[in-house]
Amino acid sequence: MSNKEYEPLPSSEPNAIEDEERSLLPKLGFGSRPLTSVSFFNTCRSKLSALGPISTLAIGYFLGVITVLILRSCLPRSYTTYSGIPQFAQGGVYVNSAQPASFPGDIGSTQTHAWPPPSPTNVIPSLFPTEIGYAGPVATGAEAGLVLTAGEGNYPSWKGVEGLVKPELWEHRHAEETPEWIEEDSSTDGKRHNDKFSIFKNWGNLTPFHSVPADSFGITSDTGPEVPDGCTLKGVHIIHRHGARYPTGSGHGSPARLASKLHSAASGIKAHSQLSFLNTWTYKLGTDYLTPFGRQEMFDLGVSMRVKYGSLLEGFTDRLPVFRTESEDRMLASATNFAFGFFGWPLDDKFLLSVTIEEKKFNNTLVPDKVCPNDWNPLIGNRGAYYIKQWVSIYLVHARRRIQSWLEGYELSMEDVYAMQMMCAYETVSLGYSKFCTLFTQDEWEGFEYALDLQFWYNYGFGSPVARALGSGYILELLARLTSTPLPRHPKPPLTSTFSVNHTLAGNPITFPVDQPLYVDATHDTVIVNILTALNLTSLSGLEEDGPPSWRRMKRGRKWRVSRLAPFASNMQMQLLECPAVDSDTQIRIILNDAVVSLTGIKGCPEQKDGLCPVKTFVKAQTTMLAGVDWDWTCHGNWTLPEGDAWSTVTGDPPAK
Repeated sequence: MSNKEYEPLPSSEPNAIEDEERSLLPKLGFGSRPLTSVSFFNTCRSKLSALGPISTLAIGYFLGVITVLILRSCLPRSYTTYSGIPQFAQGGVYVNSAQPASFPGDIGSTQTHAWPPPSPTNVIPSLFPTEIGYAGPVATGAEAGLVLTAGEGNYPSWKGVEGLVKPELWEHRHAEETPEWIEEDSSTDGKRHNDKFSIFKNWGNLTPFHSVPADSFGITSDTGPEVPDGCTLKGVHIIHRHGARYPTGSGHGSPARLASKLHSAASGIKAHSQLSFLNTWTYKLGTDYLTPFGRQEMFDLGVSMRVKYGSLLEGFTDRLPVFRTESEDRMLASATNFAFGFFGWPLDDKFLLSVTIEEKKFNNTLVPDKVCPNDWNPLIGNRGAYYIKQWVSIYLVHARRRIQSWLEGYELSMEDVYAMQMMCAYETVSLGYSKFCTLFTQDEWEGFEYALDLQFWYNYGFGSPVARALGSGYILELLARLTSTPLPRHPKPPLTSTFSVNHTLAGNPITFPVDQPLYVDATHDTVIVNILTALNLTSLSGLEEDGPPSWRRMKRGRKWRVSRLAPFASNMQMQLLECPAVDSDTQIRIILNDAVVSLTGIKGCPEQKDGLCPVKTFVKAQTTMLAGVDWDWTCHGNWTLPEGDAWSTVTGDPPAK
């Protein structure tokens, strides 16, 4: 090491250690000599040694009290207060985690722990600097571009459950018998495949992120997300969901509502056998925040995308990339954790984050339902509730009877049992493990996943009357980026609307650039499914093979599975490729959760083994489809729907005018 870079103090010199400490600590204004722990201690020790032990103790106590009072009154407010005590929708009585619970009275009570402490007494920023120099010699290397350099067949898969405990399932004597509410997949010859079953992959949109099977979305060749031979990577558009979160506190089967009901009946509850844990159970889930596991998912996703697409940063020579997210806490936290994974600490001067308002009446393509009043009508926007209730009343009959036999003092409803399955998923991604998981069989977990498949089909997918319109705003922005064309404030024919586009932001080339080689947007599971529907990606709908999902029976081996479409940290990568051997035009292909998607549902896109489609063909087809979307009628028209099967759609469109 050169002496010009760093010359260590010789340890043999007097006060060498004290001098080195002094060089690292901040100067606090005590004359020209900075205060150090060693010098200050030595001075005090010499002064106090002349006093007796009792006097020394008294003086020390007095000085300590004065110091604490001064610090608490003088420190900036940002260091001494905290108002982040979480609020839980429909939860039971609150119990501070620091206090021991008393049972049975506290069964189902909500435990809370506010972190950080509201008034920590040791927060003195000047004593804990992070920029102290001496960083050592560093140098950046070349950017990674794994999708381009690793070669075909060398794409890393992601299991996504590290840190979570896999529970044992309840098995009954007739486990080999298939319930009548299950239609077997013809490819299995009626045989069960227990070795392939994973409870972590059967929680619908609550499933932890994982690499889905390569043939999930209509591509039967061995192609993977890596760039095909003979092609080069030109750009990528990434849209991803947030990481694992606490429950939102609403909807059928709310965990918080179940906890509240159990707490109300706590004094008479007595559980035994497999349910005996309920005798000392309290509700420990928050609301809406990212869980620690969810933060990890976002960080890992950021790292993964940097390794795969980092080489595209070489295209930013005189500006920073602009990423987008929304103002909701978990969305901003997700985008930030993704950025830490992608760029590393510190984030300053590495990227720009456009944060859009997530609230009703603010245009936003990443939360379009906020400006679609018809979607707020439960008969329109929550059509799936009917199908879930019907399905729950079928597949959980035996589970309710079994669990009720282990419980005295409380009569379980079908919704309560469904909420226990919800509790399993949420507790696992929040706390790492849940005993509620052990109450159900493999068949019942498959039924749970199907309940969420029904919800997403009829609320946000091809069976929703507003899905196409809600996904169209993002597609309009995507076309602007693909063609490097600024978005006009008013629609140009053949379009009749700009949907949920926020023109204040999207009309500004600084906040909405259209010529980046790399884009990253953060959104919700529901919006990802809206976009998949609006793109008309019928290869993942299963309509041709399975038909619309029915609440009467569940088909094994079906295409429409939300655990593969929109799990936590779900991501869609739209690659732009130059493939001279295929076509002279730039090609686009879509990677959804590490599986290539067939684009044959898009007019003009060929049935191609690598899922490629010329960008010009893609843009023309999507423009035509957008022209057929009537935003005003869909979101503001005077129409409603009957409950259930009396009306249906398989295109995501509303009834005709």
